[in-house]
Amino acid sequence: MFKVKSILPLTNLKEGDLIQDSDYAFHSDNKFIQFEYFYENEIKNEYTVYPGIYYIKYSNQTYELEKTSFVKDEILDSFVHTKDIEKRIDCFFNKFDVYKKFGIEVPKRNILLYGPPGTGKSTAISKITNKYVADGKTTVVVYQTDVHDASVVKDFIKTFKYEGVEKLILIMEDIGGIEIDEVRVRSDSSLLSLLDNNEKAFKIPTLIISTTNHPEVFLGNLTNRPGRFDDKIEVGFPDAEQRLGLMKFFLKEELPPDVRTILSDASYKEFSPAHIKESVIRSAIYDKNLSDVLKEMKDEIKQFKDAFQKRKGMGFSSDF
Repeated sequence: MFKVKSILPLTNLKEGDLIQDSDYAFHSDNKFIQFEYFYENEIKNEYTVYPGIYYIKYSNQTYELEKTSFVKDEILDSFVHTKDIEKRIDCFFNKFDVYKKFGIEVPKRNILLYGPPGTGKSTAISKITNKYVADGKTTVVVYQTDVHDASVVKDFIKTFKYEGVEKLILIMEDIGGIEIDEVRVRSDSSLLSLLDNNEKAFKIPTLIISTTNHPEVFLGNLTNRPGRFDDKIEVGFPDAEQRLGLMKFFLKEELPPDVRTILSDASYKEFSPAHIKESVIRSAIYDKNLSDVLKEMKDEIKQFKDAFQKRKGMGFSSDF
């Protein structure tokens, strides 16, 4: 359902005029009409929020938070990419005074984690959020961008009444406007409004952590504007030394010489932690030599890349 937000005579508009953000707009009979989403009886007037980890849930025609948890994964303790992420987040949470100095009453920072699937973005988020929830003063809200509309999430967050909560972390995975095969898809205006906090949805210090596997297809109005994404951090493939360390972690023993040689080779540069973990499991359950499994998985990576390229050449998106 929509409700009218504003009606502007086109004759009164001129180049450079500022127009309020809206969820939908069109022009008719020399008028520019803006609408915003209206969800009757879906959002409560006030929703009490306590410390912990939650995901947004729609149930019985209303939105609520359901408690959840993130599994601790020790693998990233030795994975260098998490260190930079943690350092930047610690700087934000420890320096609210900087925001006050510049006249910003409610500190907010948006971080985009980008990189190939399986490189550890979600696991990094798990480690970081568990760290801050442990202080008993932080709430983590997981927003599934493919399930809930950004405008509804924004209105829901506006209703939050915090009890014993001093910091909010909003997790938004796999977000974004995209452009594929030179066809640009417009970014959702309500998502931009949520990121910008134009409507003051965030009332306490807030960190937004978003992830994407494909930054190259993002629209510039999402990625190339501080305030929407202040920090953009690449979570890439592990280097040769890290591949060896990850394999040792999963294998729980010293590496055979042939495995060390294979993983040190540059042709394995696109092996993610997920690939390395799967190679150990596959070797064990199929009683295969580990070095043979590594070569097999390298061939699989090439086969899928070739298939995606062929599919793209036929006019399809390369992202299933």
